[in-house]
Amino acid sequence: MKFNNNIVKCLCNYGDILAIPLFALLVYYFYHIENKSTLEYILFGFAIIGFVVDTVFSYIFLSDFKS
Repeated sequence: MKFNNNIVKCLCNYGDILAIPLFALLVYYFYHIENKSTLEYILFGFAIIGFVVDTVFSYIFLSDFKS
């Protein structure tokens, strides 16, 4: 089954938009863990990076989408 490439790109961008609140919840969860292990610090860092990068990419997509 062939997919239109524009539809797939658009769906991926909307998936990124939906992932922002989930990254925020993940950051909140890892922030409130007491006595974090090394792995939890690494996952916390990745969650922060994912939240920031996903927010920036979604902003670029939405600002490009309007113009």
